[in-house]
Amino acid sequence: MSGVVRRAAVRAARIAGFLIWFAGRLLQANLVVAREIVTPGLGLQPAVVRVPLRAQTDTEVALLTLFVTLTPGTLALAVRRDPRVMWVHGMYAADATAFRCAVAELEGRLLAAARPVDGDRAGSEGGG
Repeated sequence: MSGVVRRAAVRAARIAGFLIWFAGRLLQANLVVAREIVTPGLGLQPAVVRVPLRAQTDTEVALLTLFVTLTPGTLALAVRRDPRVMWVHGMYAADATAFRCAVAELEGRLLAAARPVDGDRAGSEGGG
């Protein structure tokens, strides 16, 4: 298998893996929010949490913002470039450390899927 084909296959597998993982997380978040609708006030503990970012490019930050906001119960409120930090509102963020870790896990999985494989530089374009 040539290097280009191998990198394309690895990247496609990473993206598919991330999307499958995110679909599971999305389903779980929807169920939590649905439970809140049926039993109002039982678990709701909203907070705004500051999350330091590992994302390096504007594209990576934009993708992370998109996926955070797509997740029910979370909303990306603001991003600062230097240092790279995102403020995220969470409906269930009583434990700021656990919430920050959940966003960091999402970021890590997203970056693993979005970043280039080995010497592939095509995916690193998009501003920074």
